[in-house]
Amino acid sequence: MLCYDVRNLLADPQNVITVDETMDTESVSFGSEIYPVLDKPHVRGVIENLDGKALRCSGQMELTLQMPCSRCMDPVRVPLSLQFEQRFIQSRELAGPDTDDESEAEAFDGMVLDLNEFLNGEISLGVPMKVLCRPDCKGLCPKCGHNLNEGPCGCDQTEDTNPAWDSLKSLLKAHNNQDGHEV
Repeated sequence: MLCYDVRNLLADPQNVITVDETMDTESVSFGSEIYPVLDKPHVRGVIENLDGKALRCSGQMELTLQMPCSRCMDPVRVPLSLQFEQRFIQSRELAGPDTDDESEAEAFDGMVLDLNEFLNGEISLGVPMKVLCRPDCKGLCPKCGHNLNEGPCGCDQTEDTNPAWDSLKSLLKAHNNQDGHEV
């Protein structure tokens, strides 16, 4: 559940809370996409008292997502190992004027620190923008949509161009002909 009673931690700076839990997350949202979680996030870390008012939570999280290849759309297992560190301050301590340290801290209410929202945000930040099934993925045929990693599709692969570019193409051809080059 990743919710911790921090009453003893705030009272005694020598106390430390050890975090070693698995999050109950079935999927991860990134923009308008939803990716299934294959291996649930396992979180290891510590929560420590910094100065009697602020807490620091640091550690690492490991999980595996299933995402589509950016070129061929085949499903890809994407293991993530994420490091995190965040300061937390009780909401009542934030009532005064903001300092630079406090603006980088997240607020929590009462004597319970809930890490779920923070860690879900860290997962979203760790999702790669582009995933490939393999470095030499050939992608999909732009005409028929066949996965070119499985072999050729039989489509005519001669270059079709947008007619709007024909004028520029003829200028380039004329220029190259003057120079003795072939297009």
